Amino acid sequence: MFKSAIVALVLRLAALQGYGQTESIVHGPEPIEGIGKVALPFYKINFSKEQKELLQQKEIELIFFIDVDGTPTLEDVNGIDDAAIQDSLQHAATKVTMFYPRTVNSLKESSLYFLQFQLPKYETEQASMQRQSIFKLEYKQPAYDDFEYIHKSGQRLDVAFGIAANAFLGKAGEYLHPGGGMKVDLMYTGKKGVGGGLVMSFYGNEQKKDYPINSGREQTHTPPTLIVGLAANKAFAAKERTEFNAQVELAYAVQKVTPKLEHEDDDWVQLKGFSPGFVINYLIKLSKDKPGFFYGMPSITNHYLNVHAAVRPVIFNLKEACGVMLELGISYRLGSHLIDEYRLKQ
Repeated sequence: MFKSAIVALVLRLAALQGYGQTESIVHGPEPIEGIGKVALPFYKINFSKEQKELLQQKEIELIFFIDVDGTPTLEDVNGIDDAAIQDSLQHAATKVTMFYPRTVNSLKESSLYFLQFQLPKYETEQASMQRQSIFKLEYKQPAYDDFEYIHKSGQRLDVAFGIAANAFLGKAGEYLHPGGGMKVDLMYTGKKGVGGGLVMSFYGNEQKKDYPINSGREQTHTPPTLIVGLAANKAFAAKERTEFNAQVELAYAVQKVTPKLEHEDDDWVQLKGFSPGFVINYLIKLSKDKPGFFYGMPSITNHYLNVHAAVRPVIFNLKEACGVMLELGISYRLGSHLIDEYRLKQ
């Protein structure tokens, strides 16, 4: 009986081995860089408006011949009969990446590869305009009176630009008349009323007399002064329609004394230095609070008239140009206040 069992087991193993020898091991074909790389050239085709309408919700089938080296060749296109579209697909097919060829028991063979894909649904211009008109009719931007309550977080971003009159005291005042210019501020304020930002001012002051410099070139009649730098600010004494804002600035300063005649002119004179400054801003609100969104966050926009006074020591690399600048100006200021809590009326 034991001998019979051994014989039966040997026969079973022999049968399994014979079955395994008749089973073929088949792999591929497969895109080397994935199916996405195969489909990408076809999605990048710039179809015309008319062609896009023909392709609406149509599934395209591409039949590739893959040779033993893995090179794909588009043999047929199913799902669309338009000759121009087929030509575009044929051209895009030349950009399809290589394949791993089909292998049977480790032997490479040529084969076919089928790719089905559907282009995105394109919205017609008429449908787009209709959808936008419906949106405009249905959507209403909430006004301030539509809120049951609304609370500003204290965070805000302000942009101010305006004009200013200036005059120099000290040595610089002996050489320059009072003048004026323009200024731009970009400021952020945090929840506690403290923040900072960028400042830039540009002035022109007519000369009373020439600076004592070692140059035979005629000096600029109204030497321009540019101040660019950083500022820290603190808001205080805020009321319903007015508030104060103090700024401490540290800026780079330049003043052009003689004209630059050409790009590589080495003989022109430009003074360089720095200018710390202290500025007081008085803000007067000109409009009602306007709710909206600032980079996806709820916010309130306000328009302000900004009156400012400033004291700026100016230190240049020429002692006769150093002094203290006094400044008085008026600006338009746009403020965006972020909101941390609100509720609309039911």
